[in-house]
Amino acid sequence: MEIAVMKLAWIAALIGLSAANGANAQTLEYDCDTQAEHFSVLKAVQQGPSYKASGSISPRAIFPSKTYATIGVIDFEPDDKSWRARLGLTALVIKKREVVMATLEITRAGKSEEPVMLGSIEDFRMGGTYPISVTLGDSGGTATIGSNTVPIKLAAQGNINVSIICSGGEFLFTNLNIGG
Repeated sequence: MEIAVMKLAWIAALIGLSAANGANAQTLEYDCDTQAEHFSVLKAVQQGPSYKASGSISPRAIFPSKTYATIGVIDFEPDDKSWRARLGLTALVIKKREVVMATLEITRAGKSEEPVMLGSIEDFRMGGTYPISVTLGDSGGTATIGSNTVPIKLAAQGNINVSIICSGGEFLFTNLNIGG
């Protein structure tokens, strides 16, 4: 376990270094694969004044759980944890049918707002590949997944923790840039 954490810290450090190079920032491929009731996180810290994470997401496998949904997301959260913006895909098996939906979830002061659904359930499928991005600044930003974009009404300042998280399944993230 400690080796995996060290590898993730090393990758996050590389992301930070590549982000410092501006336009020459490197992109990553992250095959986020976790069993039911487990999760995996790849994290970087951005210092602003503008914040961005982008790439493509492809849901590959669902490992059903009675407790947790299968998710693949980009997560933004400041150091003080006063808010969170989470954009991504949730994959479920309903009546033996795989269903994939895109949502933006906002939490302020520990209270979750009603999730915003992006597109329809028919817009997303297992094995498909979809562009995904979150941008934020001091006057808000946008969340995009597939061909759907919605505004994010959150002011971002200071250090923002940007994480790629998956739980209970496999999501392939490609052309991933979480360094800004």
